[in-house]
Amino acid sequence: MAPMRNKWKKTAIQRLPTSGEPFDGPVGSLVWGRIPGQPWWPGITVDGQDCGMPDISSDHKWVFWLEDRRVSKVQSKWVQHFKDRYSLYFDSTRKGKIYESAVVQAIKVYAKHLGHESGKWTNKQALKWADGGFQQNGVRKVEGVTPVPLSHVIQDDLQLIRKCVERSKQNNGSSPIKNSVQHGKQNNEPSRKRRSSISSVSELKTDVQYDDLAKVKSGEMSIRRLCLGCKSAEVKIVGEHPYFEGSLCKICMEALKKHCFEFGDDGIHTHCAICSRAGRVYVCDRPGCCKVYCTPCIEVLAAEGAKMLIEKMQPWQCFLCSDVRPTVNGIITPRHESVILSRITALFSLDKIPLFCGDDLPLSEDGLPLVSSNRKNGLRVLSLFDGISTGLFALDKLQIEVEKYYASEVDGDAINVSKLNFKDKIEYVGPVETLNLRKLKALGRIDLLLGGSPCTELSLANPVRKGLFDTDASGSLFFEYFRVLVTLRMLQGNCMYWLFENTAAMPCSMKATISRYLGRNPTVFDAAWLSAQHRTRLFWGNIPGWGKKVAKCNVKLDDCLIPGLNRIAAVDMIRTVTTNSNSLRQVACLMDCKVLLRRLESISPK
Repeated sequence: MAPMRNKWKKTAIQRLPTSGEPFDGPVGSLVWGRIPGQPWWPGITVDGQDCGMPDISSDHKWVFWLEDRRVSKVQSKWVQHFKDRYSLYFDSTRKGKIYESAVVQAIKVYAKHLGHESGKWTNKQALKWADGGFQQNGVRKVEGVTPVPLSHVIQDDLQLIRKCVERSKQNNGSSPIKNSVQHGKQNNEPSRKRRSSISSVSELKTDVQYDDLAKVKSGEMSIRRLCLGCKSAEVKIVGEHPYFEGSLCKICMEALKKHCFEFGDDGIHTHCAICSRAGRVYVCDRPGCCKVYCTPCIEVLAAEGAKMLIEKMQPWQCFLCSDVRPTVNGIITPRHESVILSRITALFSLDKIPLFCGDDLPLSEDGLPLVSSNRKNGLRVLSLFDGISTGLFALDKLQIEVEKYYASEVDGDAINVSKLNFKDKIEYVGPVETLNLRKLKALGRIDLLLGGSPCTELSLANPVRKGLFDTDASGSLFFEYFRVLVTLRMLQGNCMYWLFENTAAMPCSMKATISRYLGRNPTVFDAAWLSAQHRTRLFWGNIPGWGKKVAKCNVKLDDCLIPGLNRIAAVDMIRTVTTNSNSLRQVACLMDCKVLLRRLESISPK
């Protein structure tokens, strides 16, 4: 039977603009380029000698792709001037942060070329300037197609590519074009095995057998000295890789922290589990696992010939889901599951950040936190953005007595669910924006403040997210939580526990901003450790023992079903379920239903 992956996968058919007249601009021109099977992408024409490539005929150009940081040989008819074709080739509806970053980078480069101080422009400012027709500032007038100066970053990338090509020649004794570049050829690999991300516009393999890799493979050097991200030992190691034996440098560690919880619309990771880079990736077929591995990591770190073996495996279970096989794994050695759990948690330390507003609880003589001296009838809780009152549910499960549970929620359906489950145990206090000093004071003592503001405008999964500071969007509701927290501290003399939660798939800058306001770094928890659903979240708080190692319960979906209803789980674990229907997808061979009804004939009479 043919794979079913494409049966449910919606394919958007877009009519791409056709090519124009062959481009004959000088080297260094800012252009749009395209190779067969790929969309138009911004880049800069470069001299082949600058990146170690041979001279080519006049009907082709070497193009360095912005953000993708690779080089391709492109027919001149598929290369067009960036400014002249901007309105035709730029797709404002296209999702993807890498695509937007590439376009914005090109706009800023061109704006700087025209004399603008574009270095501090935001993405919105850059796109607005381009939509306005690339207006010159009057200081410098540019006519026609002129080369733009290459930044130091681009020059460094070209030198790195040149170095890789030269080493590839030495190792393989053959032309780099034959072995490293595939110009517009379509792969015949199964689509269920490889997924091409938007940055995969070039097939240039820049990761080759470095000397450091050779030493690790021969046993001359420990893999702990090697950064698995940049495949080099000549960088400063800042920590160990959470998933595999090996280490990471500062840049690669930050990339992993940024992308390890980033998912695409299909519920699959967008970046490689090893190096955290986007590109052409292999997708694990094990239900519940959504990790991907890029081609360079498999070609360089896995065993020789592993790529061909992986392509033939149907289904293929990734390096973390299957037993170690020397003929496939090479130097890719997964850590034990319990070690992975603790290392992922350790990625987000709980060290305090100096802040104008302290959050330490007073301690008793025996060193235990002292919340309140007059608490006799249980906790008094205020839950902001309460949803379906999972805070009260968790406290009940922990057998913690609750005297009063105040909730702020605006969704009528969520309120109805809470009332159905908890009857009159919850007292609603209205929208969080209305909780002023007078109302908070009227609530009396609060022992625990809970909250998790909406994550839609913060998540990396939303390419048009507005962030924390847009007051017209839900992301700014974090500051309502912070306002309530500061007000209660003032009223109660800092004697209060608090907990704030949000998505782990948020940009590092937003994570740092929240940490700065709350006065401490977050810790990460995955619902899969305690339930049958993957839902990774960041938690900030001052609860004692926060951040300690959590023992995984290995709960399966079957364990969560109400018995006696003749139902069976089709998978052991489900991915994060959202309002996007694609979040229900597990693997190509399964339909949307994760819980199936047993056939009556298969149920034996008792």
